Amino acid sequence: MHHNDVSRPIRRRTLLTGATATAALAATAACGDGDGPAGTADDPIEISFEWWGDEARADITKQAVDLFMEKNEGIKVAANFADYPAYWESLTGRMASRDLPDVFQMDYPRLRQFGGTGMLLPLDGVVDTSDFRDGVLDTAKLDGQLIAVPVGTNVFGLIYRPDWFEEHGIAVPEAGYSWDDYAELIRTLTAALGDGRWGGSDWTGSYLLAELWLRQQGDSFYSDDAASLNFTKEQLVQWWTIAAPLQADGSVPSPEEAAAENAPGVAAGTIATEMRWDTAVNGYWSTVTEGGGSLGIIAPPSADPANLALHLRPAMQYVVGANTEQPEAAAKLIEFLLGDPEAAKILGTNRGIPATKTALDNVELDEASQAVIDYEATVEGHLAGAPVVPPAAAGAVEAKFTEIYQQVQYATMTPEDAADLFFTEAETLFASEQ
Repeated sequence: MHHNDVSRPIRRRTLLTGATATAALAATAACGDGDGPAGTADDPIEISFEWWGDEARADITKQAVDLFMEKNEGIKVAANFADYPAYWESLTGRMASRDLPDVFQMDYPRLRQFGGTGMLLPLDGVVDTSDFRDGVLDTAKLDGQLIAVPVGTNVFGLIYRPDWFEEHGIAVPEAGYSWDDYAELIRTLTAALGDGRWGGSDWTGSYLLAELWLRQQGDSFYSDDAASLNFTKEQLVQWWTIAAPLQADGSVPSPEEAAAENAPGVAAGTIATEMRWDTAVNGYWSTVTEGGGSLGIIAPPSADPANLALHLRPAMQYVVGANTEQPEAAAKLIEFLLGDPEAAKILGTNRGIPATKTALDNVELDEASQAVIDYEATVEGHLAGAPVVPPAAAGAVEAKFTEIYQQVQYATMTPEDAADLFFTEAETLFASEQ
């Protein structure tokens, strides 16, 4: 979709595509000589619902949607899904013609891109939010307006192999340990584990961890208006040199080893510790436990023992397209998927730890999800407010962050030059979003 498409007349095309056509037809049918009012079994309202994910997610989601239609005979849901890249390609292409689904799944880093341009319906007073767990709605607001609801949540953590720690008599650190302590722990583990196994990998290419480290010092990655970076080049140089000694002595995999096809990781059985969103444990669990191993989660390191700067993040969100002609039916579907006890049982923790109290009470937790819940209980007292909703350019900024740090890892650029380049590139990306 080229930028100049936006200026072309699109009214006619809009009416002939997807969800809008369905809504338009439903509206026309409602004014005709149909069998009574719209929204009955004979003359149902039709809404569209789209998400990204695999077949397993699609199967359970369709079961929950079928149950919704059974309990709400006046609403028909046209459900559709795709894998992540195809899903976003389709949605961003449809932004121009304002032909978005009635209800769709939102990825938090893209919330501003859609919400900041008026593509999403404000949900205050539309969706009932009384049953949400404390703090989960913080990340669903943009400029004071609720424009999304979280489906599930997760918290950052250090996923590790308790069995390896035990086997080598290495103590598991208590919450509040420093980044230097973590580096030392990796070094100790790597020495103990021997060939082809490491205590951890170089974590400084992760923008998310840089953000965490900055927040622990009372700073942030993005400015409050999300229109610029909010830290200094000196801080970035400091961050990008933390793991250098570990690279130098082989305590972490070299960039070549990390890039190898069997990329090292906790799930691959080559790495003892890894910082991720805690629900990643769900994907690792069977691989590790079937091999006789065990998994645990503890708090990540901190630059300030009194400030872990952790927050509840939406694993994903549901939003309503501003172009919907059926806001009530859209809200009903969302409330059902998030708050119906039977739907909760079907959907489980596929989209994170459920965001509503009812769903959490009714979901059957497997061992992995129980481990996540237990971890989150230990850091509950350390949860802070969420960072600002990321800028529309966030995806590109994050990709640059990782890409430029790779130059440092491969020693083709000094941390100082890399920081200069990152700041220049970021400025360009922000400017292109204005």
